[in-house]
Amino acid sequence: MVLILTPTRELAAQIGESFRTYGKYLSLSHAVIFGGVGQYPQVKSLLKGLHVLVATPGRLLDLHEQGHIRFDQVEVFVLDEADRMLDMGFIHDVRKILKHLPARRQSLLFSATMPNEIAGLADQLLRDPVKVEVTPVATTAERIEQKVCFVDRIKKRDLVHHLLKTHGHGLTLIFTKTKHGANRLAEQLQRESVPADVSTETSPRARGSGPWTISDADVSRCSWPPTSPRVVLT
Repeated sequence: MVLILTPTRELAAQIGESFRTYGKYLSLSHAVIFGGVGQYPQVKSLLKGLHVLVATPGRLLDLHEQGHIRFDQVEVFVLDEADRMLDMGFIHDVRKILKHLPARRQSLLFSATMPNEIAGLADQLLRDPVKVEVTPVATTAERIEQKVCFVDRIKKRDLVHHLLKTHGHGLTLIFTKTKHGANRLAEQLQRESVPADVSTETSPRARGSGPWTISDADVSRCSWPPTSPRVVLT
């Protein structure tokens, strides 16, 4: 049996749908189990026997403790989005599940980042692994020059204003943590005679005048003429 562990019910359902689509003409049975819904239909699907089980950690452990799931037939174990497991506090449940898995199995771990705790988990989970990186860590486009400025929180606005005066000769993109922060910074810049506008995912503004502020979702669809200098806050 293949056991795929995911951090969220949404991802589990997505993976289950992919198995349904791509395995349409294969004689492979699969099931998806996660919390937040009644367990009876899930238990019923387990009783039929499975080739692939997609699960979230909490519900998987619950059903195991109730005697509905055995791990001794697991031949392939997949840990998906391991870093999100850590962020969401599921890493302890993952370790509990690992203790029940057969020693002889194939294991795969997928993670967007590799913090120390996930690296330690990988060492525990994998034996002589092959490491595949889609993009090397901290890869930056060759034409982008990166600099870091350490500044007190209360002096951030002054630093932004200084950078705009000394380097803001063309389009400037400024990323903020929240939409509220983007709106507030835009208002502050406007009071200091720096043209600024805000464009968010839910309320895109006109791309016509002066510097402006955007959220992450807008960056990919923003377009602007290169002639008039602008500030984009996101």
